[in-house]
Amino acid sequence: MMHRYIKNGFVLALATALGCANPFAPPKAGPGSLAPILPQNCAECPDSVNAYNVLSNFRYAYENRDIDIYENCLDNNFVFIYTDQDRQGGIETVEVPRDGISGDIYRTRGLFEAFNEIRLDVWNLERLMPDTVIASDQSVEIRESWQVVFYLSLRDSQGTYNYQQYEASGLAVFKIRKSADGLWRIVVWEDHSFTR
Repeated sequence: MMHRYIKNGFVLALATALGCANPFAPPKAGPGSLAPILPQNCAECPDSVNAYNVLSNFRYAYENRDIDIYENCLDNNFVFIYTDQDRQGGIETVEVPRDGISGDIYRTRGLFEAFNEIRLDVWNLERLMPDTVIASDQSVEIRESWQVVFYLSLRDSQGTYNYQQYEASGLAVFKIRKSADGLWRIVVWEDHSFTR
């Protein structure tokens, strides 16, 4: 008899503590809920740690198709630079801004929607010497510079876009700086990849 009162008291205490929550329900999915997101503004950390965290969050955003985390990795003045081998009959360096209809965030959102499996199976990081940039007002800015060797695979395994699949491997250089709000973000992404 006493055992039943203890058991009922435990159940009542548990129900009171949890309110209406179901302790057996899976956690709600949402941006950043599938893996920890690393801080991009650790005050007591060296710049290299904050830059590393940005690149880790960038990889997370790609693999989990999380446009909110991806956008948070990019500085307001972000530019994506690549070489187009066949642009208007020749080779041309192309710069893509962060925002707008032809911007990187718009393009990446489309990429995340078109491919339900995105993997960065190789993601080898190497810290380069930081860059010193002198602005027009003569202020000095230090940018972390990182080289990344990667292998990217994109798959539409659900057939939404005719089961397309692409692979790219190569080298990218990321320039990362402390943004005006105190968070470290990518300001330049130079891509040197080739498609298979």
